[in-house]
Amino acid sequence: MPSCLSVALPVLLWSTCLLAAAPHQEEKGDAGEVLRVEVGPEGTLARPIRIGLGLSTTLLFDADIQQDQVSLEGRAQFARVSTGNALLVLVPSRELRLGETLKVSIPYKDASVPARLVLTLQVKDEAVDRQVEVYRRSRSAESYRQEAEQLRVELERLRQGDKRELATVPDRLDGFRGFVLGTGPVTVITVSSSIHRVPCEQPCPLSIEKSVRYRAGSRRAIHFELRLTEGLPWIVGRTVLLDGKGHAWEGLTPWQSAPAASEANAKVTVEFEVNTPSMPGIYSLKIWDAAGTRSALFTNMAFE
Repeated sequence: MPSCLSVALPVLLWSTCLLAAAPHQEEKGDAGEVLRVEVGPEGTLARPIRIGLGLSTTLLFDADIQQDQVSLEGRAQFARVSTGNALLVLVPSRELRLGETLKVSIPYKDASVPARLVLTLQVKDEAVDRQVEVYRRSRSAESYRQEAEQLRVELERLRQGDKRELATVPDRLDGFRGFVLGTGPVTVITVSSSIHRVPCEQPCPLSIEKSVRYRAGSRRAIHFELRLTEGLPWIVGRTVLLDGKGHAWEGLTPWQSAPAASEANAKVTVEFEVNTPSMPGIYSLKIWDAAGTRSALFTNMAFE
């Protein structure tokens, strides 16, 4: 076993759960999906908001809310409850039971109708609503256009996923996931980390606070903490790794702990199959949101 592997083993053990968690997110079909709903004068929705044990659900409102007056039934059974000016993030603990329903009451700051929302939350094990946009006012044409574009992107992602699945040998996982499971071809791995913020071309709505980069065989992976600096919460969609010679590599399906928001960092893992031997080197990482309407370009990312 190479010495660099033994040095990196503690970090690998820490990252194994992150690299292995992506299929779990994919099976639930909830990564990158956005539910957009309108509420009437009575301040209720026609159907419950579906929440999942250990999974984050982010509610985004089109008007500011009174954060200190949000009332959540069974609050002690939630691992995390965070509020922003027009934001509510819920992470149910595993103390809740599947099928259980709870009420959450959200008052608005202004006096428009309705002045308060009363939403029903239902604990589900599939089809969880990870991001919900709640509109008290009538939605704009641009909002509907973005929703149509998101559906188009999601359909294309599913089509590409079907193609990759057909081309994959079922009993073999290559790259980092295969390595940590003991079935892949990787024999040497290098790990480099940085606690410094990664440069981002301006204007940039995101920041990477710290990162860990992995290189083994033809695979490259980056695990980082992502923070939102402006705009609505961000779920990572498409990713591309670029070098200084005009090469670009599309990323595999990313893993993300929660939508990136200004109140708290989100953990993200992205992975790439690099088919040229030009590593190590300095690279750039470009990421888009789930709808493909926003992007950020991070530079000066080195793989040792």
